[in-house]
Amino acid sequence: MERKRLMPWLAAEAVVCLALALVWRPDGAALAGAFPFAPLGRLLRRMSLSGAVGNLFAIALLALCTALPLVWLLVRALKRRCRWEDALLPILSALVGFGLYGAVNPGVLVRWLGPAAGAMGVAVLGGAFWSVLVAYLALRALRACRGADSGKLLRYGFWALGALAAAAVFGTFGACPMALTSALAAVRAANQGGEGLGLTYAFLGLRCAAGAAAYLLDLAAVLAGWDLLAAWGRDHYSPETVSAADVLARRCALTVTVTALTGAGLQLGQLLCADRLYTQSYNLSVPLVPMALALGALLLARSLRAGKALKDDNDLFI
Repeated sequence: MERKRLMPWLAAEAVVCLALALVWRPDGAALAGAFPFAPLGRLLRRMSLSGAVGNLFAIALLALCTALPLVWLLVRALKRRCRWEDALLPILSALVGFGLYGAVNPGVLVRWLGPAAGAMGVAVLGGAFWSVLVAYLALRALRACRGADSGKLLRYGFWALGALAAAAVFGTFGACPMALTSALAAVRAANQGGEGLGLTYAFLGLRCAAGAAAYLLDLAAVLAGWDLLAAWGRDHYSPETVSAADVLARRCALTVTVTALTGAGLQLGQLLCADRLYTQSYNLSVPLVPMALALGALLLARSLRAGKALKDDNDLFI
């Protein structure tokens, strides 16, 4: 699968993320976490208040949404395909039921989750729902990979790299600008006078730029991995495959270098300007995962190069 088929989707995602960042509100994280319970809850509440018939339809829709994970569990049980990760389906069903009922009747969330939850109750349930759903899908994907042949594993690899590329694009054009918007709003709210905030705003912008740069480098490494996977699918030990592995190793090493240096630079800059900053963030970021990926990519490149040399020697005898 060629990379050119992926790029238009990533470009469209970048445009959508930028559009969302432009209209982002400081409470956007809570609104995003409440999806899909908040909009469905408003729909069910309107149906329930429309009359007796609407109330019956609302109850039926609530029961249907709650039962969907259990129906899927029943289907898998009838086909004798149940696995231990399917035990998460009843939990999903309970979260859907509680989340929708709480979205329709916000007052009950205070009794269930305590007064500290407040207006965030639906977002709390939404976060739990998405966490369990992602865990279930990840375990299912892992099981599918274990029993797959080389062709399917190659296809799954492209899907995984596509998901990583989409996450990197979202981080660059969505998460970082949204975090910057929220941070600027928090600083303005805490300092109503608005005097002497220029340096603070500059450091917030630098922090956003550093995060976006890290995501962009991750995207470059993912695209290099995509090229490697495409070349490996055509010929395991071709010069193109070995070259793509070298490119991946260099990009992973560059990601580690830039991430480490920008993190250290931001910390030192904050330290030097600490008396003039209204907000500071000191985080110890150790790029262990990028370092491990860089080491793995380097070992892979050397292994492919050695395999190609052995293949060339065997071809001489033939």
